[in-house]
Amino acid sequence: MTTSTNYSMEDHALRFFGEIKNELGFTSTRKIVYLVRSVISQLRKNLSHDEVSNVLKRMPTLFQLLFISNWRYHEEETAKSHLDEIVEKVYQQGQRTEKALFTSEIETLNAVIVVLRKLDKLFRLLGVDILPYSLKQELKQVAVEDAA
Repeated sequence: MTTSTNYSMEDHALRFFGEIKNELGFTSTRKIVYLVRSVISQLRKNLSHDEVSNVLKRMPTLFQLLFISNWRYHEEETAKSHLDEIVEKVYQQGQRTEKALFTSEIETLNAVIVVLRKLDKLFRLLGVDILPYSLKQELKQVAVEDAA
């Protein structure tokens, strides 16, 4: 499957990670992967098993692995559709690593916003929509506030 720009899904995935690295200034690939996996796992919790299966079929291989890591088939849907909930969970998960992923919730918020915007852009290119409407609205609001 290719898009109109003749990039493969895997090319899009690699570009995505390069953009995250550049925009956030991370030097650790491990930190980038951990951050993206944490955000994606929170988004996954909004989906039913059928939706997870359908989304997986349309994702690049690398994202499939991140999407299902730490997933339990019997995991309940626990809608995390608000930015503050996702940031809190990502921050908490990051504190459990051998070296804390972030120094503050503000740093986590900024990183999560970047990742969510890039994920939304990438997934729209791939014909996948996993960001809840309410979360998209919050991201638009943040953009408006940043511009003001």
